[in-house]
Parts: sequence; structure tokens; C-alpha cells
Amino acid sequence: MVKIFLPTYVKDFKCDGKACGSRCCRDWRILLDRETRENYLRLPAADREEIFSHVDESAQAFKMQTSGACPFLDENFLCKLQLKHGEDFLTAICQSFPRVTYKLGEEIFSQAMTLTCPVAAILILLRDEPINFEFVTELKARQVFDFTEKISLPAEKFLLRQQDAIKILQRRDLSLNQRLKNLCEFFGEKISVPIDFDEENHAAALAEIFGEMYDANLTINKKNQLVETYLMHRKNILNQFRKNFSTILENYLVNEFFMRCYPDAFAGDEAFNCRIFVTAYRAVEFAAVLTTISKMRFTVEDFLEMMCALNDKMDHSRGGMKAIKNFAELHDAEIFYSMMIE
Repeated sequence: MVKIFLPTYVKDFKCDGKACGSRCCRDWRILLDRETRENYLRLPAADREEIFSHVDESAQAFKMQTSGACPFLDENFLCKLQLKHGEDFLTAICQSFPRVTYKLGEEIFSQAMTLTCPVAAILILLRDEPINFEFVTELKARQVFDFTEKISLPAEKFLLRQQDAIKILQRRDLSLNQRLKNLCEFFGEKISVPIDFDEENHAAALAEIFGEMYDANLTINKKNQLVETYLMHRKNILNQFRKNFSTILENYLVNEFFMRCYPDAFAGDEAFNCRIFVTAYRAVEFAAVLTTISKMRFTVEDFLEMMCALNDKMDHSRGGMKAIKNFAELHDAEIFYSMMIE
């Protein structure tokens, strides 16, 4: 029997294009999978011609409008294909999003949701109770990523190890910084002597990462100005940020860890994966400080907007996670601790 392990929030998700202006139906590449193509080919000739007039055959994807919107998005932010033909005529990616589904074993899957969907982000982040998980037996996603060769343990043991890590992230008796340190130690990131946190190198590393993420090609002067500005405001802003958004940040960390299949998200051992995970979170803090400086405020709405934009960059651009991975690859445990473990 098929078993899908997922956060309980998944069953509460309902797509609402009006709530976000159908954000997922614009500015992204919508691939046409084989199953959906075959469904289209069974339609009457007039419907087939209309649909395939909007398909770029060389890319096997829909041709987006000049506005960036999908050609089948109507004025009410609804999909014309689904309205006319039903959900089976959505592409696999459209039917599955914002769900992210991995095959972990012969009949074992995991599923979470990505924060690039604003409706999902609200459901995931703005909850007071810790994120809980459950097994279900119905797989509600056609797009599935095969992770069976990537995880280092049998599926059940991998899920148990994930849950042990998530228990660390949900320890509300500890600060978020303490939880991240405990997580690194849990995954074997050992250091021989205590390491002092180096605030200046921390800021310089994050400025470098952001420059790569956004392909900003920062000059030395620009980078130094960014570091100076960040250091001037970092402590005060982050103290308030961690205090006012502690539950939201916990939910972010738990969802991110589970959704990306840590500690096997990337090629490399568990300690290396944990470095990537922690560095990505520090990038969130860096973005929060810069956003607060720019807007002279930081509301829940600002946080949700920032997280959607940041996850777009991490999930859908070449520079996103690559910049974070590069940092994790370049530094050993001692240097990593000095820059990222406060």
C-alpha cells in the first residue's frame, strides 16, 4: 500500500488564485508533460488547435503572454483549461504545485509545500502550534521527484532521522541559534575547541552570497558599504526579528528541512547538508535586516512577501542555492562555525 508522509497542513490547502493574482501562472516556465499532451490530443480538433497554438514545441512548454502570464489564465485568475475540460487537463506541474513530492522508496513518498505560493506560505508559517506530520494513502500530485537513489538510508529510517532533526528545530525551550547549533552537532559537524562568532566575516560572507544570488556583480566599495550598513543595524533588528517572529521562523525551518529532503537534499554528507541549511537561514536573516532598513518597518506581510521572493530566487534561478552551496563547500567546520553559528 502506498504511504505518503506529510505535514498535516497539506490537507487544508485550497488553491485561491484571487488571493495572490494567480502568481504561479505567470513568469514561470510551464512544461507540457507527456500525459497531459496525450489528453490534449484526444480533444476535438478545434480545442486541440487552440491549445497547441500556445505550445512552443521546441521547448515542450507553453508560450507565455508578453505580460508573463499563462495564455490560459482568464481575467478572474482562473485556468481556462480546467474550467472547460477539468483538472485532468492541467499539466503535471500545474496540478501538483505548490506541493513538492518525493519518492523515497518503492511505496513510500514524502510531500510538503513550497513558500513560493503565497496561500501555502500563510498556511505554513502563520500557525501557533508546531507543524505535525501524518501518513496518508492518497497521492494528490502527478509531478513526483525520484529520490530513492539519493537518500542514504532506507525510506522509513530516513523519515525517522528527519523527524529527530525536526524535534530539535521545534524545541521552544531553546533559542533559534541554540537549535541550529544543536542541529549541526546532531549531524556530525564537530569542532575541537569553542569558536567565537566573527560578526564582520559573517556579514561579508552573506554580502558575497547575496551578490551571487542576484548576479549583482558588486564592486568592493559597494560590498563594503553593504557590510557596514548591515553591521550597523544587525543586532537591534535581529533581536526584534527573532523575538517577534520566533514561531514563524520555527515553522519556516521545519518546512524547509522537510520539504527539501535534508539531510540528503544535496550531494555530500549530512554535515555538509546541514551547513547549507543553516547558511540558507542566515540568508533569510540578512534579507530581513535589509528589508527592515529599506522599508523602516517589518510586518508579517513584509515577511511573507520577502519569503516568496527569496524562495523564488532559491528555487527558480541558477544563482540561488548555488551561491549557498559554494559557501558550504569552501569552508571547514571551524570557519563555518565562526561565520554562521552565533
